[in-house]
Amino acid sequence: MPRRNYPRRRSTEDIRSLFTNVATTNHFEFQLLAFPNSLIDFVQRKEPLLSTYFLTRELNLLCKGAELPGATFATAQIKGNYMGIVQKYAHTRIFTDTTFTFIVDKGYKVMKFFQLWQEFIASGGEVSQDKKAFYNRMLYPDTYKCSQMGLTKFDKDHFQQVEYTFINAFPVNIVPSAVDYANNRVLEISVTFAYDRYVLGSIRSLERTSKSDQPKPGNREYSSNPRGNGETPEVTGPIPPRSIPVEPSQEEWTYPQFENGGNGTNSNYGNTYGPGSDFVPRDSATGVPI
Repeated sequence: MPRRNYPRRRSTEDIRSLFTNVATTNHFEFQLLAFPNSLIDFVQRKEPLLSTYFLTRELNLLCKGAELPGATFATAQIKGNYMGIVQKYAHTRIFTDTTFTFIVDKGYKVMKFFQLWQEFIASGGEVSQDKKAFYNRMLYPDTYKCSQMGLTKFDKDHFQQVEYTFINAFPVNIVPSAVDYANNRVLEISVTFAYDRYVLGSIRSLERTSKSDQPKPGNREYSSNPRGNGETPEVTGPIPPRSIPVEPSQEEWTYPQFENGGNGTNSNYGNTYGPGSDFVPRDSATGVPI
């Protein structure tokens, strides 16, 4: 349809419902979902207070601020396809680092955990840290990367949400925290994470990716996400097997002229008018009844 050449006039009441249902910034949840065993063993050996409960529950609650991830495309320019036109094509998707801000507890467990995480990454050397010849040697990535790190953004009604899953994340930068005598405030620490990529939604949303994973006849499927419109989960099964239409039975025709190797009823092929008709002798050259 053609575009209007004048702006549309809208009253305040017409758009009130739109601007009263907007997302806010103060409802989110951070989660470290999967740690390498080697990392957990190293951290808990250095600091026993860093229990599994703290790493999987309390640390998530102490996350004060987060950044919703973004990505950009690296492009290449193509000239010459069209005269005077320069075209761009994407060839690589680049995921930018993301920063999370944590409140530091009285036991400084938050600060110790991220410091020990970085120390573990560079702990591949065989020389003790108190030696003059100490050096840093990085471990293999699979030993220190968190395979899944989650960030869920929701609102106070808890029915609408957007979920991100970071794949193979690890802290690349711990921002220095300033302390002074002037102001008495809550100590915070900001940690920047690098990661291989992120997935919009949970990993569960990628489980069904091939045709062989589609629902098969007779299976029961459930809608597992009660969010969205606030309705109860819908049962979508059982799925009945595909019915095959039954062809109507036909009367079996008999052709006596084809019996006994083609010698039945003293006949040759083409000497009848159809099933049940009498044999008619015909001239083999012209086909005229004799």
